[in-house]
Amino acid sequence: MPAIEEHAPASILDQDLYKFCMQQAVLQHYPAVDAEYRFVNRDPSIQFNREAFEWLQERISGMAELRATSNDLDYLRSACPFFSAEYIAYLSEFRYNPSTEVACSLDEDLGSLSLRVSGNWTRIILYEVPLLAMIAEAHYRFVDVDWNYEGQRAKIAAKGEILARAGCKFAEFGTRRRRSFMTQDIVMSELSQIKSSGGGIAGTSNVYLARKYGVPPVGTIGHEWIMGIAALENTYKSADRLALLKWQQTYGSRLTVALADTFGTRVFFASFDRELAGTYNSVRHDSGDPLAFAQAVCEHYTELGMDLSTKRIVFSDSLTPEIAIGIKSKCDSYGIGCSFGIGTNFTNDFNLASNPAQAGTALNIVIKLFRCGGKPCVKLSDDRTKYTGDVDEVKRAQSELAEFY
Repeated sequence: MPAIEEHAPASILDQDLYKFCMQQAVLQHYPAVDAEYRFVNRDPSIQFNREAFEWLQERISGMAELRATSNDLDYLRSACPFFSAEYIAYLSEFRYNPSTEVACSLDEDLGSLSLRVSGNWTRIILYEVPLLAMIAEAHYRFVDVDWNYEGQRAKIAAKGEILARAGCKFAEFGTRRRRSFMTQDIVMSELSQIKSSGGGIAGTSNVYLARKYGVPPVGTIGHEWIMGIAALENTYKSADRLALLKWQQTYGSRLTVALADTFGTRVFFASFDRELAGTYNSVRHDSGDPLAFAQAVCEHYTELGMDLSTKRIVFSDSLTPEIAIGIKSKCDSYGIGCSFGIGTNFTNDFNLASNPAQAGTALNIVIKLFRCGGKPCVKLSDDRTKYTGDVDEVKRAQSELAEFY
């Protein structure tokens, strides 16, 4: 078993697969478009101090040194055959330029962090996940320090065994919310050892750890792809369909998981016709009631005359093993396949060191596409607390989509 690493590796592959996938799609379809991303802390009670901020700034500056090595590129060619030779060549020359692309500041009176990423969309699309991981680690290094690693191996092993015994197929999705790289490394060390004929680990979103532990790198479309296309093509009603068609142009019959909630599942289903439902073998749930979503998906496929046994739902919203098992039971009753992407519950589930009976606090932070091609971007979701973007543009989107609400 590979040794646990205490510190994050200086590797461009310490990144979620879907970001590379979206970078290739943006490079093909919108190579000259500029964009802007903004950090959102959904829990204002979570604060940052000067030490955390300075450590974060140093880590952000260090991103300028990251580059894909020949071994990295060889691994991507082998593990991810959907990446074109042209994209691999692009990635071989890719460099972060945080001095011009990332602006970060701290309001010490409020303890609030502001962060903005701007520049060419293809170039800046890779920042989100590593920045979120750094922000989380800064908080847990210098602000919320009442925790340790005691019991973490046993805790994660127990979670994996529970899921596997229940027949759940799951992936580790915890890069962006991890307390530290070491946390995620411990998680993957334990999960990769679980063997089960029915359930078990299907992979990890983190490419570096997928290579380290010999499991598949996995990922799906992100909301930003659909949000950006809605802005650039000036449509909310047709954005889901356009995004899926353009994705298909890039990936063909590979990476066929459709994300359903960017502007709400009712909007999505209006575009997800028989043609797209035949091309995409899975849909992903990321907000709202998962059981209601499963029922709606099955009803939609049935209306289209689709065989549910050939389809799958990927669930990835605030999951625990117990929630996943309950969802699987419902999906089994419908006769549709399911799998699970679990993040925070794997890489940020700690108890206080001073009081092991009390659970610690997990961050609820995101970095969302705010502007694309000079136009505002929004996400409506099936959960109003997850709405993001310019307030006036959210209202405009709701007005255009009023018939679905």
